[in-house]
Amino acid sequence: MDVRWTDWRHLTLADVPSPPCLAEILDGGQCFRWRLVDDIWTGVVGQQPLQLRASAGGVDWRQLAGTGGATKTLAHYLDAEGAQARVADALPWRSDPALAKAMERFRGLRILRQEPHEALLGFLCSSNKQILQIRRMVEALAMQLGPELAPGLHALPDWATLAKADDRVLKGCGLGYRATFIRETARALARRPGWAEELGALRTEGLLEALAELPGVGPKVAACTALFGFGRLDAFPVDTWIEQILVERYGLKGWKRAALERFGRAHYGDAAGLAQQYLFAEARDGGRSPPSRKREGASGKKRLW
Repeated sequence: MDVRWTDWRHLTLADVPSPPCLAEILDGGQCFRWRLVDDIWTGVVGQQPLQLRASAGGVDWRQLAGTGGATKTLAHYLDAEGAQARVADALPWRSDPALAKAMERFRGLRILRQEPHEALLGFLCSSNKQILQIRRMVEALAMQLGPELAPGLHALPDWATLAKADDRVLKGCGLGYRATFIRETARALARRPGWAEELGALRTEGLLEALAELPGVGPKVAACTALFGFGRLDAFPVDTWIEQILVERYGLKGWKRAALERFGRAHYGDAAGLAQQYLFAEARDGGRSPPSRKREGASGKKRLW
């Protein structure tokens, strides 16, 4: 059965991304629910299937025929009012050439406002994997265990469903050793239906500590969940990409990741996570290969993302 979409509508954005920048926003490692076919992005925001395409002054979008209520959802998701652009201007780009270069190349970049559940599940899949592989795992989990929204489009499974899933199903989604951590985290959170609100009421340091208590959640996954799922722009995830950038451009060779994270939060301030995303995008756009040093992780293997 074909999916029927509404006519295209326009969403004006206060800070308009170019088509390459929109691609970086939707498929640059902060979320894993979008795919591009013939210049049209198809994805799911919460329980709402949507399609997007770059457009002058913003983006064009459409939703499933017969559904409604997506305008405010999408405006919030894409920060249509430009709050992050105002925060970005306070970053130290005037005295930081590396950051200034990244911000110039990716004007209009922003952090998507994902649900905490989506961010945490996605980044539990992320260790030792590249973005395409993570996206495939997340899509497989949705297709195998999530409720169908339309033919070929599924919401993510909730924690209760993941808690009951067996190894065969989870590993069939390509999770490997991550299956154990996802199931154990699912069991913990299925018993705490208000976990997102509970953790969201914490200050960032407390939020990071609480997330790190969950099975399979190390400092990077905690920081990514805080930044991309809870909107904590002061969180500063450090992976092999960011470590390499800080070593090459700031001379921080030999610094441990915890020290690099403290440097990022001190140097970039309240929008450190937004600065991190600019630097990450610019480094990937430069065509370099993903760093592959051995790093802390559940398997002890190379962490590519």
